[in-house]
Amino acid sequence: MPGLQRVNGWVDVLCRLFDSGNGVPARLFIHERCARLTECLPSLQHDPNRPEDVLKVDADEDGVGGDDTADCLRYFGGHEGAQGDAKKAEGALMLAHFCRA
Repeated sequence: MPGLQRVNGWVDVLCRLFDSGNGVPARLFIHERCARLTECLPSLQHDPNRPEDVLKVDADEDGVGGDDTADCLRYFGGHEGAQGDAKKAEGALMLAHFCRA
């Protein structure tokens, strides 16, 4: 069920950011050094064929753009269980790579 895992991961990220309408504080904070992530997140769009999912966008030939940093965040936050621990570790390593100064 990879599609469901993707959706659950995005739901988890969204829930951790904040829910101002219900007074729920943020549980996820993104450091200013994570410039690629902070540039990527606002540009994410809903997939027109699956509105509950995010549209996959690949980087260009020079490695610019794409949603890889957002996917790293999703891996880090949206997996549970033994396999999820490995995915979280993978996501954390990728985030550390993308967030280098």
